[in-house]
Amino acid sequence: MKKFLLVAGIIILCLFIVDQTILKDKGIVKNLNQLQKYERVENLDKLKIGIEEGQRAPDFELLDLKGNPVKLSDYKGKTVLLNFWATWCPPCRSEMPHMEKLYHKYKNDGFEIIAVNITSSEKNINNVERFIEDYELTFTIPLDENGAVSHDYGIMAYPTSFFVDSDGVIRKKVLGAVNEEAMEKEIQRLP
Repeated sequence: MKKFLLVAGIIILCLFIVDQTILKDKGIVKNLNQLQKYERVENLDKLKIGIEEGQRAPDFELLDLKGNPVKLSDYKGKTVLLNFWATWCPPCRSEMPHMEKLYHKYKNDGFEIIAVNITSSEKNINNVERFIEDYELTFTIPLDENGAVSHDYGIMAYPTSFFVDSDGVIRKKVLGAVNEEAMEKEIQRLP
């Protein structure tokens, strides 16, 4: 019995070594850690507009703090992290520095962040202005003053993030804070 276990162990070890060296070197076995991009969607017009993964993100128009209009459809052709947040939300505060860092890293590659502040949940607009200054945020921050857009997107938890591809298709929906590594992986996967 001991001899059988020894032989089986040696065979398993040899197979592991062959797998890790020869097969990968020849490209027979693909690297499982390689990031797979989402495939482009054909027949976009046939896709339903909705808030679930695989649906086209609903368009909206809001104003930023300076009164400039922000429309999601204006970002077609770019990949977008659409984030819904509030200043009083601790998980929102924790992910904002990661968002700012990744925005600067990928903005020249056609990546944008639209961080919709759910202003209807804030005590006052000054909190939003102060938050943006304190965190030195430079990405687009429209204000959902009456809560209509957050309602349309079914926002029940703060933060909620939608990773939207360059065709306007929601590829990933995340409730709660996203750590920097997971956020970056989703950004890299967007076509």
